[in-house]
Amino acid sequence: MPALSLADVWLVIVYLAVTFLPGLLITLSAGLRRWTAVALAPLVGYGVTALVGPLSSVGLRWTPLTLLGGSVAMAAICLVLRVLVDRRRFLARAAVRAGTGVARDRRGDATIAGAVVLASGIGAAVVLIGIGRLDAIHQDWDAIFHANAIRFILDTGNTDPGALRAINNYEDPAFFYPNAYHAVAAVVGTLTGANVPELMNSQMLLVPGTTALGLAALLRGHGARVALAATTPVLLVAFTGFATDMLFRGPLLPFVTALALLPAFLLGLGDVLDRPRFAPGLVVALTAVGLLGLHPSIALTAAIFAVPMLLQRWAGRLRRVLVEAPVLLVIAAMSGLLGLRFALGALKVGGTANLVDWKANQTPGQAVGDLLMLNHERAAPQFWLAALLVVGLLTVARLRPLWWWLVGATVFGAGFVATSAYDLPWTETVTGPWWNDPWRFVAIAVLGLAVLAAHGAVVLAEAALGLARRQRLLGRPGLAGRVWLGAAMVAVLAVFGLASNGFYVPANAKRMALNFQDGPTLPATERVAMAALARMAGPGDRIMNDPLDGSPWMYSLYGLHPMYGHIIAPLQFGRAGPDQQELIYSFRCLDSDQSVRDLIAKYGIRYVFVNDTYVRKYFKRIPGLLNLSPVKSLQLVYSRDGTNIYRIQLVPLRTPPAGAPACGRRAAP
Repeated sequence: MPALSLADVWLVIVYLAVTFLPGLLITLSAGLRRWTAVALAPLVGYGVTALVGPLSSVGLRWTPLTLLGGSVAMAAICLVLRVLVDRRRFLARAAVRAGTGVARDRRGDATIAGAVVLASGIGAAVVLIGIGRLDAIHQDWDAIFHANAIRFILDTGNTDPGALRAINNYEDPAFFYPNAYHAVAAVVGTLTGANVPELMNSQMLLVPGTTALGLAALLRGHGARVALAATTPVLLVAFTGFATDMLFRGPLLPFVTALALLPAFLLGLGDVLDRPRFAPGLVVALTAVGLLGLHPSIALTAAIFAVPMLLQRWAGRLRRVLVEAPVLLVIAAMSGLLGLRFALGALKVGGTANLVDWKANQTPGQAVGDLLMLNHERAAPQFWLAALLVVGLLTVARLRPLWWWLVGATVFGAGFVATSAYDLPWTETVTGPWWNDPWRFVAIAVLGLAVLAAHGAVVLAEAALGLARRQRLLGRPGLAGRVWLGAAMVAVLAVFGLASNGFYVPANAKRMALNFQDGPTLPATERVAMAALARMAGPGDRIMNDPLDGSPWMYSLYGLHPMYGHIIAPLQFGRAGPDQQELIYSFRCLDSDQSVRDLIAKYGIRYVFVNDTYVRKYFKRIPGLLNLSPVKSLQLVYSRDGTNIYRIQLVPLRTPPAGAPACGRRAAP
């Protein structure tokens, strides 16, 4: 495994502290149960970020002190509510959780905590082995925008969701992008001085452990035995669909961060319904804002999971419905009020089915097989996890308290089948909030599949114990029964670990590494050219670049300001702003086209950056940057390893020579 330097370790510690401590201050002030308080803490912190961040629009600069101040203020409000409003309930003896009968169990809690730590280590190892080093450059699509968004907040202190239009949508006044993930990363960057790739990669290390914590706490809070609650996080990190595929592909950082915190949100919601109080209710409302601020599609995902949870809670219990429904409405109202900025922004943006259409490439049977055999876009299934899934499915009746969770996961498993096998208007509309993306549906479904696999492992351990007793190798169950079950679980997991070559760590790490090579989007040679350009360009100079290659990285890495701060797919050129379209098609005509010169003056374009690497192998140079060598207004100042840099020095406007390519948007193919 690659070694971490002391600076790397310090960065991860700071990120962990910024992720957990602000929210933990609030959850403890509100009097939440210990497991719930810890599991909810990161999402509460993102909720504070989403609540306070938009105040940048009225001049409040985003800094670590801003996050701290917002957290302290919210903790004070919760403490006041707890003491003055919830006082009687607070002083009363805690009630047993309705429908679960979970009693306090220190040894069980310690076992689960140890399993979460183990899962966190396995998950972090997959990420670290795959990326190689914390400053590695992710070579896929989404990484560019997330990197530039973090740099923008670091530079400006502006965390209004509409402010990110400056990156690549500066001609769209209605642009909106939830930015709680980026704002928290910027806080860590301010505290540590880490560069943007280090900030992105260090947060990736925390995603598996955060998910393991939330899912284990959710299971324990809903009546799962210690064996199941402890086994689930360990097996979860072996699945490729979550979180490896979300991190190597894209990476889908806001999405996977929100999804990692989904179990904790539902745990908090269940706690408040069990013991209705104002302070915890406010905290849960704040976590809903956190989901909206991270990724609105996960807020919708949480609502879909909540439906079977409520149905199972309320089935045949009219009195509970009458008590809990008003509580739920109050929480929803508080969430809507606190998260109004993000809710309205999400509605304004709407679904994405009209923007992205991942073509169906499977039959329904193939899609179901890929889901159950864990074979989505893999060379081979994850057979050993699939075997545990089979055992879990055959004995699913024993998981009755958690049926609601499995039902929620099944909905998204069906979403995977729909997106993989059907290109129908209704399927694209329904799956639009998740970008019509099979990978995302698999990731959500895995949260349920992990529970089934862990249940299968528990069933096998119990079967082994039963066989041993029948053979009189063990005595009858007694006080030592729990110890023997623990030993059997360790044995089952050890066998699984050996059979799966170390919980699939090598295979998952190899998959992570696919997008952390030296290119193709941004090889080291291109970074050398960017560094040279940074020495040439002045503070206000803009750089004409190609939105199809790795050049937008120049902002997050070197503080340069490209005309295109993110990728614009060729099919989406028509959705770009009119100025961007003009430059895409006609920049090469700056010798003879006054409209191009007007744009150069308007944006202060002083340099042109052209290289031969692309985000996708089938991309080609945009028309406006083809054949620049004859252009008299461009002076070549750098040419090395496939990268050319030109300085703009306008010559007198002249008539284009005969046979010159057409200019203006009329030149569009």
